[in-house]
Amino acid sequence: MSRYLSYKEYMLQTYGHVLYSVPVDLDFGCPNRSFEGEGGCTFCPANGARAVQTGDTLDIKEQIEKGVAFAKKRYKAHHFMLYIQAYTGTFSSLALQKASYEKLLALHEFKAISIGTRPDCLSEGTLKYLQELNKTIEVCIDLGVQTLNDITLKKINRGHDAKTSLEAIKRLKEYGIKVFGHIIVGFEGESRADWEYTVKELVKAGVDGIKIHNLHVIENTLLAKEFLQKPFKTFNEYEYLEELIHLLRLIPSHIPLLRTTTDTPHKQLIAPKWHMSKGEFLRMLDEQMQNRDAFQGDFFTLKTPVEELDDIVTCKDGSLSFWDKKYKDYYHPKAGAIFQAQKLFIECSKLANKLTCKDVNLLDIGFGMGYNSLEALKIEHQNFLHIDAIDINLQIVRKSAKVLQNEILQALYEKRLYQTQKAQISLHIQDARYAITKLKDEFYDVIFIDPFLYTQNVTLITRDFFIQLVKKLKKDGVIVCSTYIQAVRVGLGEAGCTSEVVKIEQSDIRGIVAFKGKQSLEGVSYKDPYLIYRDKVIITNKEAQMLSE
Repeated sequence: MSRYLSYKEYMLQTYGHVLYSVPVDLDFGCPNRSFEGEGGCTFCPANGARAVQTGDTLDIKEQIEKGVAFAKKRYKAHHFMLYIQAYTGTFSSLALQKASYEKLLALHEFKAISIGTRPDCLSEGTLKYLQELNKTIEVCIDLGVQTLNDITLKKINRGHDAKTSLEAIKRLKEYGIKVFGHIIVGFEGESRADWEYTVKELVKAGVDGIKIHNLHVIENTLLAKEFLQKPFKTFNEYEYLEELIHLLRLIPSHIPLLRTTTDTPHKQLIAPKWHMSKGEFLRMLDEQMQNRDAFQGDFFTLKTPVEELDDIVTCKDGSLSFWDKKYKDYYHPKAGAIFQAQKLFIECSKLANKLTCKDVNLLDIGFGMGYNSLEALKIEHQNFLHIDAIDINLQIVRKSAKVLQNEILQALYEKRLYQTQKAQISLHIQDARYAITKLKDEFYDVIFIDPFLYTQNVTLITRDFFIQLVKKLKKDGVIVCSTYIQAVRVGLGEAGCTSEVVKIEQSDIRGIVAFKGKQSLEGVSYKDPYLIYRDKVIITNKEAQMLSE
């Protein structure tokens, strides 16, 4: 089940099939640029965001032929929408607009027309014409709002204010024309509050759809010049994902998301430099929304999570665990979740001894059903135990709270926090590779790593992730990992740790205990140099390295 209304799904609901855009550049220019092309918005390239597939041709017939051929070849397309994309599609005389649109629409059988334009380029004459055109073919306006922060609009040389954008939406709605608002997340000086405000105001104004993407710094723009002189923050994949999910939850579920990413040729992109493809990012978005029990618009409309419990199994020690239907394996060893927590994680880390001497910081990675932290809380102690628990999947916490009937897990699911006079657990539902970067001021006496199946969570046992963990480990700290394969020990060694494999007698439980120190072992570690690769890529790269050696 989709967690947000994609443009594809919206078109299927609206037209019964997908309409593929055929982008056209009418070379109308922009009111914010000189005739020679100087000026303009600081982020906008000289070609006005011209589509790659149209090439350099100015002949509109050739542009359409190329666009249709491209869509047919790449997407097996059968139905098309004319998209006047580059620059400002209404920046001309009304007579030229009419002549141009009519000529374009006669060149192919289009089901709709989308016109990219600015809020300050919608004259009364244009609106009346579009209203008439809308009677014969659906007209959609792709309105460049960008932001509703007037300070930012002035800084990026937008040439209009926020009021102009909202007034344009109002006028388009009065004329019965669909309007899609285009916004950019990540302008320098803006924060989540600004993006929230922009989204909420667009929704309030009645937009029919929203385009969102993160800021791209593109070569040969004024923004690029500013960036190269004084670099500013741009979003990496994780950071943009967090903001995007938050904003999607503010948008009512009937409003389609026409875009959640943008495409800039790699050679032209100065920042941010991502190490994940567009498709991989969209898969991560889908997975993360599902893992967090998140839906588009659910900040306003409460959705009850669909209860799909995995098969419940009883382990040898009496603890309850899950059989994972997707990965076809148990969450815990047959000896039991409690037994593993006590014998491997707590005893091998000497957590009880540490708590008799001082306050202890514990980092629990791969929180899952919570057994390791829950058993740690049962230790009698006078000092304070602070636990940062990280898991990518909130659903498993919800399911575990229900199955185990555990009030601590329920509190963590609802509030991400549980605390008593002597202990506190903070739950972080994020990719662990990103979550640890947000724990800037914390250093840990004990780190638990419990990846479930290492082949499915190899991101938690790479050399590069270990390097980040070792930075968070106190000088006398200890790491305990439930995965004991040689690649883990090699990776820990490369990260600056000595390690040994431990076997819990009379059980199927094994693991690794590691401390800061020097150790060189034979073998190949898993590598994730940008801390962004997906499991399959990490595994494939390791196999390729082994074959080459």
